[in-house]
Amino acid sequence: MRVLYISPSPPPRVKGTDGLFTEIGNLRKFFGGDMISLSPARSLPYLIPVSLYGINQIFSMKNYNKHVDIFHLFFPFLANFRVLRYISKPIIYSIISGVDAKHLPQSSPPCALVVSSIQEASALRSRGFGNVHVIRPGIDQSQINVQPPKEPDTEFVLLAGSAPWTRSQFKTKGFDLLLELLTRLPQIRLICLWRGALYREWANRVQSLGLADRVETVQEKEDISLILSRCHAAIVLSATSDLVKSYPNSLMEALAASRPVLISRSNPMSYYVEDSGCGKVIEDLSLEELADAICEIMDNYSIFSRAASSAGRDLSAAKMIDDYRRLYQKIMD
Repeated sequence: MRVLYISPSPPPRVKGTDGLFTEIGNLRKFFGGDMISLSPARSLPYLIPVSLYGINQIFSMKNYNKHVDIFHLFFPFLANFRVLRYISKPIIYSIISGVDAKHLPQSSPPCALVVSSIQEASALRSRGFGNVHVIRPGIDQSQINVQPPKEPDTEFVLLAGSAPWTRSQFKTKGFDLLLELLTRLPQIRLICLWRGALYREWANRVQSLGLADRVETVQEKEDISLILSRCHAAIVLSATSDLVKSYPNSLMEALAASRPVLISRSNPMSYYVEDSGCGKVIEDLSLEELADAICEIMDNYSIFSRAASSAGRDLSAAKMIDDYRRLYQKIMD
């Protein structure tokens, strides 16, 4: 079985700092196969119509079409790419962010669609999209080696992933809200996983609020176990479903380390968090709701930590790979 993996953009400058490429890397370790990107730019060129992404890869697509058995495409949302017209082999389209039923194309591309939750699959099927499969992402849990967390005492350390790519995302990804939270709750400390973009602006915002001694920003790839060993919980916020990966790696890693998580309702992982009791779901990006959720976790930390430990075991790369293996075989039959 020969698979070509198609990513939305080239790999990050710092290897291991992007959850999607870690996911694709785990699949390639097991199945082999090459990887190409739809965009030649480091970030998606927003001025180019989405339908034209990948036009620069037409020659490569035609060539791979002669040699591979399956094309496996990853993209934040569902779109009809013109370049797919040049492919005659089976295509799997993994929607890596949440499905927004209000912003779906009129017709589905000729692909098997993969989403991460039953709720997303139901939303697609209700709009007439067929051939939909549910596969939850997973991580290599052997890389997580952390002692059980201690009960919060004088401080509560929060790990924040999915850093902003644009200035508007300081608000829509909740980073402005997190700084506001720190001004409200003096016992909170923040560790941020950054990826280079807008670092100076972030540092200036932290400095201007007098929070430099309570905010640590990690710019380079570091051992996530060492970082998680200093944290009590992890958080990823997003105002809309298309801003972050459906199952952010930082949250899956936190659960594997028995750390509770906080997540926005717009994210498909929120249903998993809610059902398993491994953290709190934030319905609206408001200071009061976020502060109340963190205080509830702090007051009942041992309960949330035990639930996190149990929930984390289901999010393994091995299970994700096995689910995709079955889908690949089904597509090939």
